[in-house]
Amino acid sequence: MLVSRPYAGSGNASDENREGIVDEACVMDKQCTDLQQQRFSTLLESEYDYTRPRRGQIRHAVVLSVSENDVIVDLGCKRDGIVPRRDLELLDETYRTSLQAGDRVPVCVLTTSGRHGELVVSLNQGLVQQDWLRAQECLESGEVCEAEVTEVNRGGVIVPFGRLRGFVPNSYLKSVRRGLRGERLHQAKSGLVGQTLSVVVIEVDRHHRRLLLSERVAGRRRRQQLLEELMEGDVRTGVVCNLVKFGAFVDLGGLDGLIHISELDWRHVAHPSEVLSVGDEVEVYVLSVDHERERVGLSRKRVLPDPWPLVANRLHVGQVVEGTVTKVVEFGMFVDLGEGVEGLIHTSEMPGGEASYAELEPGSPIRVRVLEINRWRRRIALSLRGIAQTVPSPSVEDTLPSLVGVG
Repeated sequence: MLVSRPYAGSGNASDENREGIVDEACVMDKQCTDLQQQRFSTLLESEYDYTRPRRGQIRHAVVLSVSENDVIVDLGCKRDGIVPRRDLELLDETYRTSLQAGDRVPVCVLTTSGRHGELVVSLNQGLVQQDWLRAQECLESGEVCEAEVTEVNRGGVIVPFGRLRGFVPNSYLKSVRRGLRGERLHQAKSGLVGQTLSVVVIEVDRHHRRLLLSERVAGRRRRQQLLEELMEGDVRTGVVCNLVKFGAFVDLGGLDGLIHISELDWRHVAHPSEVLSVGDEVEVYVLSVDHERERVGLSRKRVLPDPWPLVANRLHVGQVVEGTVTKVVEFGMFVDLGEGVEGLIHTSEMPGGEASYAELEPGSPIRVRVLEINRWRRRIALSLRGIAQTVPSPSVEDTLPSLVGVG
């Protein structure tokens, strides 16, 4: 009779397998528990973690509701903040009426536990502190700001910087001519009220509530910036600030450039006042930029239509035309042939030499013959030879006999 025997060691192997499976299950359970705990911790940190508000702290909040008596804001902590009515009354009406749910605003924590356990915050102080931070940023960056003059005093002018009062001392005012004293200085400053100045922050002292600004420093920085930006060939718009015999100065926004009288117009200009006035807005072409000497050459006529091709096309050699004397020089005479295009009559083309034009002066009408048109050099040669000038008809008074001595 055959009796089957169990395989040696088979019972022990089954026990070991079962123990291994149990161990693996325990490890997996532990890993799942650790992962859940980690996820829960992350959720707590990301969704529910917050720094406890402290008195005097500036925090960003979201407006939840707005009423006549208060504004409720969410500071991202367990309790909502309340902006009381007395704080709202410190805000300007325009800003106060524009507040609505969803707006992000800066607030300053006043008390962390009011009479009823509420968190009281100040929107006005939050906005003021935000302006101080903005002023500090401008001081560090050197940014040029725009500010309107609202008041004047003995030492300078007052300009608002957000909700702060900025002060521009007399010595830092560019818009007031140096050397003025007493009543003349006061009048000059009073004329700035309502005007906008370009200024930079030069001192921020939050402890003493001192904010100093300078118009002169802003002017220097703006001037340097323009010098770096301007390039030959640029077309800019400026304002005529001064007229002199040799041209016109144009303010390009902090930097003055010169339009030489020869670049004012295509036609002859005896004085800049013939084509420009102080205060005129004018479009100009940048001819040159001298960074070392800080000088800019401008042209007005380069942005105007060039009349030379038009005039030259309607002229031909041998043609007799009417013109106007613009300039008399030792070697001849310049004549305007129309639209500011000039031609030259050399003395060799004057039959009588200097005597033939001794009585002519700028503005005198004259008839000339076209000798040559050089389109490449943009020159026109003229002549008086064989041209009979029109003699003005005598007036009636010249034809009457003298009545002196007639009895």
